[in-house]
Amino acid sequence: MKKLTTILFGTFLLTSLLFAQGCGQPSNETMLERGNYAMWQGRWSDAAEDFDKAAKLHPGDWEAQFHLGKCYMELGNPEAAAQSLAIAESLKPYNTEVADLYAEALLQSDKQDKLYSYLFGRAQSQQTVRAWIKFAEYAMELDDPDSATNAINTAIALSDGTDIAPLVIAATFAERLGDDTLAITYWKQAWIIEPTNSEITNAIRSYGEVPGPTMTGVDDTE
Repeated sequence: MKKLTTILFGTFLLTSLLFAQGCGQPSNETMLERGNYAMWQGRWSDAAEDFDKAAKLHPGDWEAQFHLGKCYMELGNPEAAAQSLAIAESLKPYNTEVADLYAEALLQSDKQDKLYSYLFGRAQSQQTVRAWIKFAEYAMELDDPDSATNAINTAIALSDGTDIAPLVIAATFAERLGDDTLAITYWKQAWIIEPTNSEITNAIRSYGEVPGPTMTGVDDTE
């Protein structure tokens, strides 16, 4: 009986000590709130410190990793940002905000090969218009016109004629390459989808054409 009492007392004491330690340490939620408040105030170093503590306590907390990466970007440390954002992205692969910031961190870290592989792999696995457009945009940035063109064409095919985004990107890229004929073709295709879009109508007018049904070879008045 005495032995049992000793064991029970020891267990109680150990539990009490662990509880006391836990109470003396801020929770992840508390540190995230502190970090968010510091970030809102523009105190990026303080915010990074709070998010770093939260991330070390709970490495699987994607928000802590994401916000830590955001702070590092603001502090001009894209290499450290990329490390945190890689973890956040692995936990939330379909979160576009995380993916976009991770891609930017890789670009600013001059990790072009890793950036290319990441965005290409993401586009292939997710097969979304947005993912292919994002890959196309960075391929242009990396001066890879062939990959950009293929990505744009894939995005256009996936959009199935219902989304102007890949057509606008295609037109912009064609203009960048000096192919005005191809550019106006894409602008016209985009106009068919959204005839009231001012960016599209202004782009068409810049080529000396007036947006309207006759522009596409179809006259609705007949």
